[in-house]
Amino acid sequence: KSYQEIQIRYSVLNGQRFQMANAVSRYIGGVQVDRSFPGQNPGSKPFVITPVDYQKKAMAFLAKNVFAPTAFDADIQVLPYLQMQRRGFNFFGSPEDPKHTSVVQNFHTNILAQLLNPTTLRRINNSALYGNTYTVADVMNDLTTALFKADIGGAVNIYRQNLQSEFVKGAINIVESKTGFDNASKSGAYNTLKKIRTMLATAASPNESTRAHRGMLIFMIDKA
Repeated sequence: KSYQEIQIRYSVLNGQRFQMANAVSRYIGGVQVDRSFPGQNPGSKPFVITPVDYQKKAMAFLAKNVFAPTAFDADIQVLPYLQMQRRGFNFFGSPEDPKHTSVVQNFHTNILAQLLNPTTLRRINNSALYGNTYTVADVMNDLTTALFKADIGGAVNIYRQNLQSEFVKGAINIVESKTGFDNASKSGAYNTLKKIRTMLATAASPNESTRAHRGMLIFMIDKA
């Protein structure tokens, strides 16, 4: 047999990994909906915030299993074997080596897109009026910690370079957007960019790749 079976099974597992993380991300800023009519379910309310401890637990889960520098370390042993079986001339269109950085970057970008979506951020701000204490500023602060703290004193691997870059782009987009994002979300994103800029200015970069990456982030923030 060829290595096609490994490639297929890995793709299936990676898809399940994304679906799991995608579902967990919905807890952050979540509102539970009860469509019972008055009197059907005594004591119920149509809209109830997802408990704050669940929201924070979801953020901690993503920090450990999706965003951490070591989140994809187990995949390394498989990467050199992710070879599709050749059939005729089906590899003439593009190189056949694994493009795992793109796979992980798309994974990260989709999760960030949910957390930084204007609908999600507005829901967080609106639900604060009936009990949500996990603010946009808190969410952005916890995301910054999850995405930068673990490797701020050392090298940043390629997965985290892409992740940190996408987060900075997302925060800049919130600040610069003319429509969609409310003022509290813009303030939270602006404050986050300031914090990241301060961290990067004093971070120790032990190799050229990390120095180049952090220099680019500072350039992006300053330009914005």
